This record gives sequence, structure tokens and C-alpha cells, in this order.
Amino acid sequence: MSHFICGSDRKQTWMLPECVEDYVAEDNPVRFIDAFVDGLDWEKLKVAVQPPATGRPGYQPADLLKLYLYGYLNRVRSSRELERLAHRNLEVIWLLRRLRPDHKTISEFRRAHRPAFKQVLRQFNVMCRELKLFGAQLLAIDGSIFKGVNSKTRNYTLTKLECLLKAADAGIENYLKELELNDAPDEAPAATGAAREEGVKDLPAKLTALKAARERYEQMLGQLKQSGQTQVSLTDEDSRLMKKSTSKDGIVGYNIQSSVDGLHHLIVDMEATTQGNDFGRLNDMAQKAKETLGAGTLTVVADGGYYSVNDLKAAEAQGITAHVPRPQDSMDKEGLYGRDKFKHDKERDVYLCPAGQELARHSDTEVRGQRYEVYYNTSACAGCALRGECTTGKYRKIKHVEGHEIMERIEQRVAAQPEVYARRKGLVEHPFGTIKFWWGQGAFLTRGLEAVNAEVSLSALGLQPEARAQPAGGPKAH
Repeated sequence: MSHFICGSDRKQTWMLPECVEDYVAEDNPVRFIDAFVDGLDWEKLKVAVQPPATGRPGYQPADLLKLYLYGYLNRVRSSRELERLAHRNLEVIWLLRRLRPDHKTISEFRRAHRPAFKQVLRQFNVMCRELKLFGAQLLAIDGSIFKGVNSKTRNYTLTKLECLLKAADAGIENYLKELELNDAPDEAPAATGAAREEGVKDLPAKLTALKAARERYEQMLGQLKQSGQTQVSLTDEDSRLMKKSTSKDGIVGYNIQSSVDGLHHLIVDMEATTQGNDFGRLNDMAQKAKETLGAGTLTVVADGGYYSVNDLKAAEAQGITAHVPRPQDSMDKEGLYGRDKFKHDKERDVYLCPAGQELARHSDTEVRGQRYEVYYNTSACAGCALRGECTTGKYRKIKHVEGHEIMERIEQRVAAQPEVYARRKGLVEHPFGTIKFWWGQGAFLTRGLEAVNAEVSLSALGLQPEARAQPAGGPKAH
């Protein structure tokens, strides 16, 4: 007697075939995808599919969009894998009503309608706002580097091109010397002469190849200098070498900016940029989030990489209360007297150092569009007994940033409310950790900023269920 439950005979003929509807539970997320896409405002998306040249009818844009949303929700990005799902996955069979688009059609839909995916994310967020899923009070902002479709060997910076040109010149010179030696009378023994002849017979071809490479480097260097750019990528022209990454030498890719609402950890916005750091990005991201959330004022937390006085000042003027820690002073890192040891006398416009000497204002400078007032006293530092504890140079400089009042307000705010800034990691770092480490999607599949932003929007849409289920302090993005 069998103690196991056996399935039905595969060759059994059914008088009334089973309905595929029975395989999709009422609370299955695929039903939400179906309802959400059917409710989109397609006029705003501006999506239209042209019939193929053969005259066959095209697929409805809604069906292909549903397939992409299902794929990213289930960690499937490849168009070939999505094609396979349409053949064997019952949820996809239900979602597409047994349609089976080929991978070329699927891929072409994403390529041809890249801007539409950003609009889909916006419409999703509008729905979340109407359902009151956004708190619209606290927003966390962060950035992370993702690899693009471009290796470091096909990325050239000004410094790299100049080094390659020097190496090419040295190589050409060495090849020419070897050719001269080869043409000289051979007074060496026969074996030695034969070996040398064997070693230099390919020199003309090598010399030609090296000259051609040098010409390419020189042409790229000239184009960079003419355009004012600092680097060029040959495979994905929009990708850039990013130093802010776990790789020591950096990776070629994009800096992805993300903003997350504090109530349910839902992503408000996610955008790819070619900027290698986060400096000056806070106000732009905060204003976009304000518009999406429909908020008049907003509290924003971000790490020290966003600390730009001009940017923070602009954000404050538009109702943004920022909690951004001031980056550590270089003197603090070296164990020397920090900025807090120097007191500013506003009436006399001088700084008083720990030794009681006055540092007067001598010159102004500008860094990253921010104006600084510079204070120092060379004569006082020259004979100061505390100079070794104050600076590693001949004298100490204090840079007094223009608009320092806002810096003081932010420092006081961060010190008075440490619990607000403490929420940053649990809010905004886990989306990047989920994509990179849980999903294993630390690199993009497409080329170009617009195409990458389409991928980013799809990832953000796929992350929303993960965001609500993710506990604070989830996977950390590096």
C-alpha cells in the first residue's frame, strides 16, 4: 500500500481543461502588476509600438511593460530569460495571457522607450502618495557606484593618455635603436647573430602598431582638451571612472542617487548620474522629492559627502531642514589642533589661536564654486612653541567659508538631534545593499545614461516590496 500522494497521469486527457486563473492566488503580487499597468496614464508615458516591417501586429506596450516589471520584481533582467519565463512560468503565462514575445522584441521595447520607465516610477509614487504610504516628513539621501558596460582598459583620463604617449614615445625610440643595431655589421658569432635576427624580424610590424596606437592616444587627448572633458570611455560613452567605490583604482560606471521616505522605507526617487561624488547633489534630490511627495517642508539626512555650503544654503531657502555632518578637518585626522580650537572674533574679523595669537584675513580663494576667506599669521607661527601640535607646515591657515552661519546652524542641529541622523543608514543604504549583494546586480546591462536610468527606474520599482519588508539596518552598501 502506497504512503505517498501521486500526481495525475501526464497523458490523461481532460474533458474540461484546468483554468490558468486557478494557479494565481488572489494575493499574488502579479495581480498588482496587472492592475497597476492597466491603470497607468499612457498619454503621459508616450509609448507606442510600431508594427514590424513584415506587417505582423505588434505587442501591446502594456504587456511588455508588465513582463519587465515582473522580471525586475523577481530579479530577472535578461531579455532572453524573460522570454523563457513567458514559455514556462505560470504567473507570466497568466500575466501575458499566453503571449510569448521573443527576446529581441522584449529588448527592443526597453531600448525604444527608455524615458517611459522613469514616468512609470513617478506614476507609482503618485499612487503611493494618494494611498498615504509616504510620511513626507523625513527623507534620507545617499549615492552608490555601479559598474557600467565599459572596462577600465577602455577608459582614458588626461593623465592616463599623457602616460601612454610617453610610454609609446619611449617604445618607438627603443624599436628604432634595435633596427639600427640590426642594420649594423654583425661581428658576433653565427649563433648570436641568428638569435638577434630572429628577435628583430617582427620589429617593423611592432613599430607600425605602436605608431598607430600613439596616433589614437594623441587624437583622444586633443579631443578631450578641446571639449573640456577629463576622460573618455570607448564602449559606453556616458560612463565615467568613479573613485568612490570599493575598488582601490575605482570602476567605470555611474553614481546612482537615491532618496527614501522615512515612513515605510519607500523609494521616492532613484537616478543615475555621471558625477563621481555626491558633492552638491542634496538640493536637487530634495527638491525632486518635495515635488513627488507634495510637501511644503522636509527634513533631509545625508552623509558628509553632500556637505556643500552653497547647496545647503539653497536647500534651506526652499524649506529643506538638512542634517548633514561636517566632514572631518584634515588637521583632526592628523591628531593636530582642530578647527574648534580657533575662535573667530566677528567684530575685529580675526581668529584667535590656542597660543593666543591673532590670525588676520589675508586673501580669498574659491574651491568648487565656494568662496573661502583665508586667515594666517606667518610671523606668529614662526616662533610659536605649539606649532608642532598645530600644523605640519611653516604656518597654520584657517579657511573661513562664506555663509558660515548656515554651517553653525547645521552643526548645532546635528549635535542637538543625533537620533535623526542615526536613521540614515537604516533608510537609504539598504536599497543599494539589496541590489548589489542580495540580488547580485552591481553592474548594468545597457549602455548610455538614458538607458541606465531606465534600468534604475525598473530596479526601484522592483525594490518597493523589499523596502517595506526590510528591517532597519539591513544590508549595507559599500
